[in-house]
Amino acid sequence: MAKKDGTIDLRIKRTQKAIKGSFFALLEEKDFEKISVRDLTDKAMISRNTFYLHYCDKYDLLNSICDELMKSLYARVSKQLIRVQQSDFTIDNVATIIEHGILAVTEEKEAYATLFKGSSEDVLTAKLHNMILSIFEMIRGDVKGIDGCTMEYIVSGMTGVVKYYVNHDVENLCEESRNFTAIHLGSIIEIADRGRGKI
Repeated sequence: MAKKDGTIDLRIKRTQKAIKGSFFALLEEKDFEKISVRDLTDKAMISRNTFYLHYCDKYDLLNSICDELMKSLYARVSKQLIRVQQSDFTIDNVATIIEHGILAVTEEKEAYATLFKGSSEDVLTAKLHNMILSIFEMIRGDVKGIDGCTMEYIVSGMTGVVKYYVNHDVENLCEESRNFTAIHLGSIIEIADRGRGKI
């Protein structure tokens, strides 16, 4: 589908945008499991053949949308994490990682909120959980001795924060990020700094 130079044809982009737009519109009307490919093609005003040129089925479409969201979120958070790794693991610095993640979610807040409803929630939750886990794997070497149970607590907590955020208004993101970091990650940050000879 990509051209020789790696770019995607504008017609392909327009078609995919129409399919995704129709998908989100339908999710506002009914649960993912009740949406058919016929619903999607009728809403997008395309043929079934055209749909199948882009996606294998509605599950492939859902996975593709969730993967795009995770790619964007991972890019934003990992860049900030690298900056923090190059300086110090402090509560304020780690809080900025969370802020960057929430800001990335903000850009697609409506998409997250829609996908977190009904049966599509399981797919997005699993992908979000795995993405946050992969971010923490980047600092695993800095945090010696962290066990699987603690890691699951942190990752599940972060996943929950994103879910909460997309369905609620958070007035002071910086303050809330710092409070969350201090309460839930303070000891881990201390271990990370101690391991790097900062304490």
